Amino acid sequence: MAKSNLRKTRPPVEFGRLQWIALAVGLFDIATAIHPLFAFDTSNPLLRFSTGVAGVVMARKWEHARRFGIALVVGYGGLVLSQLAGPDRLEPVTLLYARTALSGVLIIALSIRGAGPAPRGSAG
Repeated sequence: MAKSNLRKTRPPVEFGRLQWIALAVGLFDIATAIHPLFAFDTSNPLLRFSTGVAGVVMARKWEHARRFGIALVVGYGGLVLSQLAGPDRLEPVTLLYARTALSGVLIIALSIRGAGPAPRGSAG
């Protein structure tokens, strides 16, 4: 009997707008962890690097990219709120946390707006 060498082929990963933004945010976070853009960036590079890696990995699927946006809003939004509630003077790094939280808001807004994953198998 001849052996069949049939493999299941995976369909190519199709990126939507939401996934491209999650990927861009992830790559930007990795880049700023390696080389900070601003002199006042006193945030932990490991935190920014891990956020970036999570963004790159989670950008593969639409649902995961949306969860990445939610995680950015919850995580970095919490950091912003703790900075606002804590000391008498505001630290400049709070602006970087707010930028990352707003990136998450953008990702969530795009997911709610209806930029869902493209249906598979439809000829159009």
